Amino acid sequence: ALCACLLLLLLCAAVLSQTYNDFKKKHILPENGSRKCDDMMKNVNGINQCKRINTFINQKAEKVKALCKGKKNEYITHKFDVIDCKMKSVKPCKYKSLALKGKKKKVKCENYLPVHLEQGIYDNFDYDSEN
Repeated sequence: ALCACLLLLLLCAAVLSQTYNDFKKKHILPENGSRKCDDMMKNVNGINQCKRINTFINQKAEKVKALCKGKKNEYITHKFDVIDCKMKSVKPCKYKSLALKGKKKKVKCENYLPVHLEQGIYDNFDYDSEN
């Protein structure tokens, strides 16, 4: 019985770490590598899919993770510097970027890890012309 419990525990841990890794991939700015929306969105989009809009938090993954310390299953609201990437064309997927400072964002913590970023309301989206 001990073996079964241990196996279950390991399986659960694998599933949980997966969602945190997804969160990291989708919503944390890469520390090295390109920070252009077109490049970053390649990691987010599925094959032959372009996500309409996505937010990247400009903060080290460890710092975002630390916000969920002691939070088993709840939402936290925190001010982040973010980069929003909004789709401007589909074939190929091309994006415009908007850097925003101190945006209030809601993060869902599950089992002490950030797993979900609540989508904000994007009504007045002003982009730079470059990205």
